[in-house]
Order: sequence, then structure tokens, then C-alpha cells
Amino acid sequence: VLFAGSPEISSVLLKYLLDNQSEKYQIVGVLTNPPSAQKRKSTLIPTPVEQVAREYNEYALQSNKQLLKILTPEKLDALVRDEVAALTPDILLCFAYGKIFGPKFMALFNKGGINVHPSLLPKFRGCAPVPQAILAMEEQTGITIQTLAQEMDCGDILEQKVIKLDGTETTDSLLEFCAKESCLLVAGVLKKIACGTQLSKPQEGEPSYCAMLKKEDGLIH
Repeated sequence: VLFAGSPEISSVLLKYLLDNQSEKYQIVGVLTNPPSAQKRKSTLIPTPVEQVAREYNEYALQSNKQLLKILTPEKLDALVRDEVAALTPDILLCFAYGKIFGPKFMALFNKGGINVHPSLLPKFRGCAPVPQAILAMEEQTGITIQTLAQEMDCGDILEQKVIKLDGTETTDSLLEFCAKESCLLVAGVLKKIACGTQLSKPQEGEPSYCAMLKKEDGLIH
């Protein structure tokens, strides 16, 4: 498995998968955004996903385990594809990475790719499904594990979990909950794919979309 993600929510999933590797799946590398300056600090800070990967490598060195390859490219060019190909990964697992995977990149994975999306697809396709569910005062949302497709969030559904909402949620609290709930869901999907027993189904119903939040969205009526 090549894991692609960047923020805190995806680091929760990565840590769980690293702590629970088995004969069914193994994380061989991590693809994450490059370190960036945060707030007024000039020091470049690694993403939470990179930090988890580094911590794992420190443990792996002491335990004589295989180290994770950590990739932090600005863009997914031919050089990055060569580095990924050297890992011979079977599948790409993405959770909040933030870049588009082209056909040449996806061709590196004989089992394709899967993506974690915190909504009940086809509802709230796009980059901000969690705050959108709160703003729309939805009574429920959820987590969808889908196959990666060239069109955004249009892949087949592998697993879904419904999450009830009571109106007290914030984006942070709901994202944190979704991250924790995704762990067992993703691990189960990976094991089924490894065994060849995972089923999929196309998305059904009228899709809806959400865009990146703007500053004006914070104005209170």
C-alpha cells in the first residue's frame, strides 16, 4: 500500500494502519505534501502524515523493520513516478492528499486506488464535505470508501458508514470522529481486496457538490 495524505485526519488513519499491519496489507511508502511555513513561523513544518511516518521509521530502525519511503513532492512528475514504481506497490490509498492523480501515476498500481471521503456519496462530492453537512443542517452524514476515478469523487462505492448528527458538531470534532471511524473501515476493505472478496457498486442518486469555503461563509446571519 502507498498511503497518500497530509492533514491531521489522515495521520490518524495512517498511524492505525501502521500499528495494525498484517499478512494482508503492508504500508511501503507515504506520499504527502512538502513541509510548509505555518502562521508567522519561518521554519518549515512537515505535514502530520510525514510526522507519523518519521516516528514510525524511528521505531523501525530500533526494531529491524522495513523503513517507510517518505515522498514529499511539489508535483507528481516522472521522477516521483519512478520512486513510486521502485516500491512496487499494489494499491494506492488516499485520504485528504489534495492533488489529482493522472493516468500515468495510477498505472503504477495493479489493484488501482481507493479513497476515503467523509460524506455519503454521491452527496457532497468535493473538497469540503464535513463543513457542508453542518452548514446544510443535515441529520446524518457518513464515510465512503470509494475507488479512485479520474472524475472527482465519482468512483464505485466499496463501503459506507452512516454517522448521525445532533447539531452540536463542529468541523474539527466531526472530522476527528470521521478519522477514527474510518480506521476499521479502511483496514477491512484492504483485507478484502487482498483476498479478492471486496464487492463494489456504482453510486446511485443525484450527486451534490461542495466547494472550498470562502471567508464570507463565516459571516453569521
